[in-house]
Amino acid sequence: MRSSSTSQSNPVARDIQNVVSDAQDLLKTVQDQGGDKIGEMRAKMQTQIDAARQTLTELQANVQDSAKVAMNTTDEYVRANPWRAVGISAGVGALIGFLIARR
Repeated sequence: MRSSSTSQSNPVARDIQNVVSDAQDLLKTVQDQGGDKIGEMRAKMQTQIDAARQTLTELQANVQDSAKVAMNTTDEYVRANPWRAVGISAGVGALIGFLIARR
């Protein structure tokens, strides 16, 4: 999985990055107004934005790693037990079909 394609296809990550970008634009606009209090708020906000961006990056990496592990584990299981995997898939498909038909 590529991180660039994942961040573009993941709407939650994209929305969070849009919020961070908007906050940075707001900070740049507010910076032009001047004042000590605004400077303090800007520094505090920038620190929080940097921390949020770092957390988002770590979260994205963790999710990608977990997905890779799950994918590899599933692949190994299906290769070791192909007929059992087909049976499970058929059962899940029948359950989903039943639930959709009940609506």
